[in-house]
Amino acid sequence: MKNEEYIIGQILFYQQLHHHLPKINPKWFKDADNQTIITAMQRVYMLGDIVDPMTMNKHLDRKQLIKAIQYRESVWSGADIRKQIIEIQYDFILDELKTKIQTTNWDGGLLDIKSKLQSALDESVVDVGNDPKDINAVSSGVMTTIRESMARGEKLTGKSSGWNKLDSTIGGYNAGDLIVVAGRPGMGKTAIALTFAHDFALKGGRVLFLSLEMSNEQLAKRYISLVGQIANHRIRNNTMFEHEIKVVEAFIKQPPMTFHIDDDVDTSLAMIRGKCKLHKAKHGLDLIIIDYIQLIRVNKAHSREQEIAEISRGLKLLAKELNCTVMILAQLSRKPEERSDKRPMLSDLRESGAIEQDADAVLFPFRPAYYERDRPPIEDAELIVAKNRHGESGMIPVTFDGMLTKYTEVLL
Repeated sequence: MKNEEYIIGQILFYQQLHHHLPKINPKWFKDADNQTIITAMQRVYMLGDIVDPMTMNKHLDRKQLIKAIQYRESVWSGADIRKQIIEIQYDFILDELKTKIQTTNWDGGLLDIKSKLQSALDESVVDVGNDPKDINAVSSGVMTTIRESMARGEKLTGKSSGWNKLDSTIGGYNAGDLIVVAGRPGMGKTAIALTFAHDFALKGGRVLFLSLEMSNEQLAKRYISLVGQIANHRIRNNTMFEHEIKVVEAFIKQPPMTFHIDDDVDTSLAMIRGKCKLHKAKHGLDLIIIDYIQLIRVNKAHSREQEIAEISRGLKLLAKELNCTVMILAQLSRKPEERSDKRPMLSDLRESGAIEQDADAVLFPFRPAYYERDRPPIEDAELIVAKNRHGESGMIPVTFDGMLTKYTEVLL
């Protein structure tokens, strides 16, 4: 029972481990009280509440709560909760196998053991997903949605990004889509992503911006520059004019948008997934922006190419699971700088073609003046739609303001 006590004790007192809850099947616990405790913890987690002794007091009887709190004493240093979860699952599978062998006419044989072990493994799976759907029933639902959208005068399949040309090209931000925004360092990936987030939030979109590189304060300064039209260096040097300060303060005092930023993010894919699920339960979620993919890690010893492939696939699945759009920023290789035409191509995505494969859209912000010695204050630039699963690729004319670090759509 030590493993069961350890798992409950760790998750109950350490919030950073809550993302393990959906992976656990209560049937793996032999103790009936422990089954009840872990089931209640999962219910609280899925409701979006913090799993701790105070919230669990509402979901457990006194005896079970005291038992769970006492499990903190079972937590020992150096143990890996993932290992403990695997061990209780392994014990459960073995017990299931023993039961099957004892209750059937087993006459020995390696193949029979393998068959029964596979059967036990299959039956131990926590979540096998939804049942397959009849295609006509799904199509009927889609047609109903289309008719309702047409009646409201809506022309997009997704939610409006706030950029007219981008909407007409990719259909807005579609739930379940993975959008990649990629460029060379200094090209303005974070700048355009922050603009996307702001413009979408202004239209009522619910945004979570996970920054694995910049702090919340650094992002906030970029945001102040964006909304106040104030040069970045005057914000950094505390040389803003009084009227500019009043403009920014007036803007941030308006009815709040659902736009959250977070720099306190463990760079593991599992932790990002857990944080996004919790955020959706609390605030709702339409768009997740992650800056950037090369800083994410998975807890397995892969080559970097395999690791990036696993991450991109995981983010695509996250978009489908949370029914929202995931936008991931990515670095490009040096290949564009080796060509006379510096415009990036899909093959320039660093470390893996899996990013290109999993993405529903790939966007390249591109500034020709980036490679020039003398840059104009306002640069003519391009937002290249290099891949579009929902339609044609193409180029969206934009401008880039170096003082504000801001991309703006050119309205033709």
